[in-house]
Amino acid sequence: MTQQDTKHEQAEEEMPELENQDAPKLNRGEKKCRKALMKIGMKPFAGVTRVTLRKRDGLIFVVNEPDVLRSEGDGKSFAVFGELKLEDPNTRLQQAEAKKFAENQQAAAQAQAAVSSVKKEEPKKDTGAPLSEEGLTANHINLVMEHTQCSRNEAIAALRETNDDMINAVMKLTK
Repeated sequence: MTQQDTKHEQAEEEMPELENQDAPKLNRGEKKCRKALMKIGMKPFAGVTRVTLRKRDGLIFVVNEPDVLRSEGDGKSFAVFGELKLEDPNTRLQQAEAKKFAENQQAAAQAQAAVSSVKKEEPKKDTGAPLSEEGLTANHINLVMEHTQCSRNEAIAALRETNDDMINAVMKLTK
């Protein structure tokens, strides 16, 4: 065995808790860094799904699914391990606007389909002689016909039975 192999085995023996993790393979430098941070009292900090760093010039750096270590004492120091990616805020805004536009288009299409499925029925045609409208409001007759899709004579008869009460006439015809 060479001296280099012996040093490598010693380094691996000193860091057994880091090797049996389910995380991606760590290179030797990263293992040493984690070990050094753990020796000074940093502990794994679970529950972090994304770390974002924003610079003054608008650049955004993101680490998705990071491994985070937190200092024990004051708890204000963190070490983040993971793949750093550059995120363009303009692209995010464009994606958000595109999503809103698609949702609005879908809502408009659904509204159009709902409107086209509800066809306006024509009022029924009278086959008999027109009834007398004396004592009734012409506007009430038209409104009852519009709401119930009935003939003029049916609206007049319902209004006569309800003493020119539009609401009761509509209720009577829609039963």
